[in-house]
Amino acid sequence: MSKARPFAYNTGSSISGTDQVGNLAIGFPTSGFAATGLEWWNGPDENLGYVIAVPVSSDTQPTSNVGIDASVAFYRSASLTEESFIDLAEYVSKKESNDPQTFADGDSAKTWLNTNGYWTSFTPRTPYTELENIATYLRGYMPDFRNPSFYAYQLDGNGYFISDGGGDMYDNGNISSPWIIAGTQYTSYDGYSPGSYPYAVNYTTTVSKADLDTSFGYISLGYEQFTATQSLTYLPLTVLGARDNDTYGAGLPIGFQTGGNSGADGGGTLASGNVYSGDVINGFTVHAFYRETYNAGDPSHCDLYILMGHPSWDSTFGTINTYAEPTNIGGNGGYLYTSGAGTKNILAIKTLLSKNSGGQVTLAECQSVVTNFVTRVQESQGF
Repeated sequence: MSKARPFAYNTGSSISGTDQVGNLAIGFPTSGFAATGLEWWNGPDENLGYVIAVPVSSDTQPTSNVGIDASVAFYRSASLTEESFIDLAEYVSKKESNDPQTFADGDSAKTWLNTNGYWTSFTPRTPYTELENIATYLRGYMPDFRNPSFYAYQLDGNGYFISDGGGDMYDNGNISSPWIIAGTQYTSYDGYSPGSYPYAVNYTTTVSKADLDTSFGYISLGYEQFTATQSLTYLPLTVLGARDNDTYGAGLPIGFQTGGNSGADGGGTLASGNVYSGDVINGFTVHAFYRETYNAGDPSHCDLYILMGHPSWDSTFGTINTYAEPTNIGGNGGYLYTSGAGTKNILAIKTLLSKNSGGQVTLAECQSVVTNFVTRVQESQGF
């Protein structure tokens, strides 16, 4: 789906429903703008590259428009990378301002452009913009994210659920969804169907992020449906997620929840609790929570939820919310999410740990896995 927004040359007061940069009025994100006497210009698709908009004080565009004495010029980078954006910004500084610049990073390029009255779609790195880069890096370290004596459960359902998992681990379970804006809870013991879990993530989404609930992007670390042998390359089954707060603003909930049926059929023992509660690890503020059914004879299933924020992402946590469904209900329901005014730029991770014969994945083991995730995310970002 393309993403573009409207622009107008505006030397008057700021217009309700728009951002104002220099003499440019920009519809945010794509509508909610109005102004008598102004001509609006639709910008290029921002999904194909970073856009720079330049005010044109007279109709000096290559193709003139009769009766229009001001307009907007657009430039778009070759790709959605910081390097490509810097190249474009340096070109614009020379061509439009006759003031050639050399920028050390995208932030300094954006600052120079805004100071000189130019708008750009480039934003500092956020979890949403970095999901694909983080996932690519983490895939090289999958052994770091397995608990000791890890049970190589089978991905024997489809991309939305695990059917049995081997050894009666599930009876159609491990259905992961984001915590959605409407606040609907999807933690029941019902098996998967599109009607019961309309926002379930598809673990086969591994090449580029997909969006759910309008603004929630997610990507899986890997998936290969079980046939005869389950490859550890795709275990533990893990999904990353973040909100597009640049486009849709702050205050949206971020986190994962899980539903589905446990193979323990109401038996087993529940273990749950906070793994970290706002601890700072490698510069990241970390909240983590686990919910586990063990001691049922069947392989244990331990859902580990992680939320991470960093100053370089301009992260803000809201209220932290957790839930662990009792084992006697027969499901595997649980969640960890943050919500409330100001919540933004948080990375969410949900992963599935396990041991054979109902062995317990301990709190200490969960802590080690969380620390390993944080370490590798930090390396991927270079913070």
